[in-house]
Amino acid sequence: MVTRREVAQKAGVSPSTVSRVINNNGYVAAEARERVEAAITELNYIPNRAAQNLRMKSYKQIACITPSITNSFFTEMFVGIEEMALERGYSLSLYNITKERKDYLKQVLEGPYDGMILLASYELSSIMDFDKNALNMPLSLYLDRFLETDIPHVFVDLKKAMRQSVEHLIQNGHKDIIFLGHYFDEDYGNARFEGYESAMRAHHLPIKEYYKKFIEMYEDKLTTGYSGIKSLLDNGQSFTAVAASNDLLAAGAMRAIIESGKRVPEDISVIGVDNIELAKIVTPTLTTMNIPKREIGRRLVQQLLDQLHNEKKVETFIEAEVTLIERESVKKFK
Repeated sequence: MVTRREVAQKAGVSPSTVSRVINNNGYVAAEARERVEAAITELNYIPNRAAQNLRMKSYKQIACITPSITNSFFTEMFVGIEEMALERGYSLSLYNITKERKDYLKQVLEGPYDGMILLASYELSSIMDFDKNALNMPLSLYLDRFLETDIPHVFVDLKKAMRQSVEHLIQNGHKDIIFLGHYFDEDYGNARFEGYESAMRAHHLPIKEYYKKFIEMYEDKLTTGYSGIKSLLDNGQSFTAVAASNDLLAAGAMRAIIESGKRVPEDISVIGVDNIELAKIVTPTLTTMNIPKREIGRRLVQQLLDQLHNEKKVETFIEAEVTLIERESVKKFK
């Protein structure tokens, strides 16, 4: 294996000059830099990053933990995380940790990581301790429900997002609106349902028992949305709109409606939350609330790196803006 000293000899410079070129740290004359870069290319030199990182007491690696990889919401967020990490010279490892797989957590925490990003942190709080001293590493959290913490985090107000979603249906004349989303016990709270309920109550609309179509935790899939709405249609339940707590559920609901012989949005309107890629290609295209997933991912990495490098004051709290994206799946109901 070619060494740094051999590159220095080939370029006619000192090993320290080669180090400055490789790490882009410190002044190197343009002509000397060109000779070093040419020698690196000719000798096919690959820096020993592991040895460098050990000397700097840094692994240049970030761990990212999520409780779900079935929903492309987290996949799109991870794209932003990976993009920003690689731009800043960090490698990234993704782990899917749930209550059923919490035995793997110890291995992750003992891994060679400089810091950790936690997605859906409220759910993960039931299986791990966020205390910085306990984990002994910098953390950055994605939060979509209120959680009192001093740990740097990016927050999405899902209650407000869901309320805006239902408000849009109500403004278009809908009164009989199904909530299709997660059921959480009291330990978790249910921000999306609270948003739905808040909008319905504000307009003095009743919430019939069958309007509450709850699904099990982490079952936010196309098939679950399909089966949930199909059961209502098969039972002859009457409604004019479905407010789904994410786009996968909404797309599944649309399939069930169309399969039953009804039309979207002419007979039943559907709205989602998240604005994943699927929302743009289903027929009809899905009206939804956009959560800026890629941007959130990038900001999570920036929060983490600000802690690692002390480059500037860390923004402990960042709230991501959620906006309505109007497409074809909601129609004014007369």
